[in-house]
Amino acid sequence: MLFSTITTALLFAASATAAALPRPAKPQYAPARNLNKIAKLFPQSALQAPGDLDLKYVVLGIGTQNYTCGSDESAAPGTTGAFATLYDIGTKLNDEAYAKWKIPSITPLALSLYEVAPGLVDMSLRLQGYEHITGHHFFADVEGANTPTFAFDKLSTPFPMTQVAKISNVSAPSYACPGKNGLPAVDWLYLQHKTGITQGGINTVYRVETAGGNKPATCKGMPATWEVKYAAQCKYTRNTHAARIVH
Repeated sequence: MLFSTITTALLFAASATAAALPRPAKPQYAPARNLNKIAKLFPQSALQAPGDLDLKYVVLGIGTQNYTCGSDESAAPGTTGAFATLYDIGTKLNDEAYAKWKIPSITPLALSLYEVAPGLVDMSLRLQGYEHITGHHFFADVEGANTPTFAFDKLSTPFPMTQVAKISNVSAPSYACPGKNGLPAVDWLYLQHKTGITQGGINTVYRVETAGGNKPATCKGMPATWEVKYAAQCKYTRNTHAARIVH
């Protein structure tokens, strides 16, 4: 009995000590460093070509475009920006034999599932091997302006982040997936860092392969605030000669 009691006490002490010991940190996910293969598949449009920019990340953003309306129903809706979760798709696509054909299909499928139930799109992406969430897109105040911000806050710190301004835009191609409201997909955008934060070597963003997210021409019949679900692929690039690369 004494032996049993001592053994139990020792086992309990060992368990307590083990529980108190720090556990090894879970390794941070790291996207592929070289996306040269998928860079050759950059979608064609009237936007300025990437030129000497290196493709650093390709992500799928899934979220909402956020709009506002006042009392004037003839006025165009305003916006408070957007919010999206960013999934790394570039790492896997870079080694996919059929990437050229898969790229245009990822966004419309994601939006279709997201409009049914958010859980479905997450499940679908995981089954396809795009399970890694790398960060978020949102708007933040920069010197009094509502500024598009892309933060890879799920990667190792100091995580890549850039705050950008629109340089140019073009209408989404005719094949782009419309939203549930029947309106065409939001524009494709070319964005660059001008003010605010830029770190981690990203200073240029292309929003392409869009689906959904658009607003009506006027506020007629619209509430004071509302959201429109959308999906888009974002290509993050860096200039190899830029002095503002800080990480």
